[in-house]
Amino acid sequence: MARQPALNIADYTDQTKMDNLAEVLDGVIENIQVGAVSEALKNTNGSGDPKGGSVEYKRFVNSQLVDKGSARLAGKGAKVIAKPVIVNLDDDKEIVEELQIKDVELYGIDGMAAKRKENFAKRIIAYLDRKFFTEAVNGGTQFTRGSLTGAKDIIDAMIVAAKETSSDFIDGIDAEDLALVVNGTYRKALKNELDELPNGTAPANGAIGTYDSVVTYESNRLPAGVNCIVMLKGSIALPRLISDYAVEKVPFDDAIALESFIYSGVKTLVPEAIIYDGETASL
Repeated sequence: MARQPALNIADYTDQTKMDNLAEVLDGVIENIQVGAVSEALKNTNGSGDPKGGSVEYKRFVNSQLVDKGSARLAGKGAKVIAKPVIVNLDDDKEIVEELQIKDVELYGIDGMAAKRKENFAKRIIAYLDRKFFTEAVNGGTQFTRGSLTGAKDIIDAMIVAAKETSSDFIDGIDAEDLALVVNGTYRKALKNELDELPNGTAPANGAIGTYDSVVTYESNRLPAGVNCIVMLKGSIALPRLISDYAVEKVPFDDAIALESFIYSGVKTLVPEAIIYDGETASL
C-alpha cells in the first residue's frame, strides 16, 4: 500500500493562503444586507456607534398648526418634542466552525470556505428576520378579523387600518411608507393581484411586488401562526454589529477555524403602526 502523504496544517496557513481566504470570505455582510427582509424594513436613523453597545432613536411629535402671530405673542416658538428610545446590543451570538486538515485536504480550503460562507450568510439572515418579526408581533397589535375570512379581504382591511393610524406622532400613513409581509399561504392568495415593484427598485430583501401600492415581501420566518404583517417602515429598530467572517489556525490542533461574532438588539419604536394577522402566535 502506498504511504499517505504527510499532512501539515502549515501548508494551509501561510500568509498568502490566508490572504486568499480573506478574499473568498469577503462580502458576507453585503449579502446579508440585500438578503434579509428585516434589513429593508428596520429603522436606520439611530445615532451612536453600535460598537459602543447601544444606539439611540428618537420619535418626534407631530408639528401643530396655530394661528399666525402666536409665536410673536408668546415670544417663542413651540418646542420640538422628541421621545428618545435607547436600544442596547445585548444579544451576543457566534458562529465558530473548525475545519480539520483532512477535510481541507479532501475538499480544498477555498471550496470549503466558499460553501461555509454561503451557509453563514443564510443563517444570519434567518436569525435577524426571525428576531425582527417576533418583535413586530410582540410590539404590534393583532388584527381583529370580525366576519372577514378570505386572505385578500383581511389584508385589504389591515392596510386601511394602518393608513388611518393616528397618534401624537402619526397623522395617517401613506401607502409608500407601509410594508406588507406575507407567508407562503397568503402570497398565493395575492399572486394574481401583485403589481411590479416601483421603477428603479431592485427585487431584493424578499420583495415580490406591490399590492395596493404597498411594497410586499414574502418570508417564511414569521412566527408560527402569523400569516402577515402590515407595518410602517422603520417602526422597529434592529441595530447589529457583525464581525468580519474570518479564518485563523486553531491553537494546538491541526485545524482551521472560520468564525464570526454577531451582536444585536431589537425594540419596537412605533407600536401603533404595526398590525399582524394570524391565529394565536407562537413566539
